[in-house]
Amino acid sequence: MEDLNHLLKREQEEMLRAQASRCSATRHAHQGLAQGYARRIRDHHHPYRTERTDGTMAFNPYPFGAEGGRA
Repeated sequence: MEDLNHLLKREQEEMLRAQASRCSATRHAHQGLAQGYARRIRDHHHPYRTERTDGTMAFNPYPFGAEGGRA
């Protein structure tokens, strides 16, 4: 079983690196890594980002939209 806190930390770091990247190839690479961590978080047996019946989540990593990109 993977450490959920480690996955959350790494996802956040990759999102920040993607936002700070000036090079589109580097930004894309960091976004891909962040998405990979997001998948592992979603698939983790602890329901950290489980969707509710109304479509919302208990935790929304993008409360202001832009999903890791620039708003």
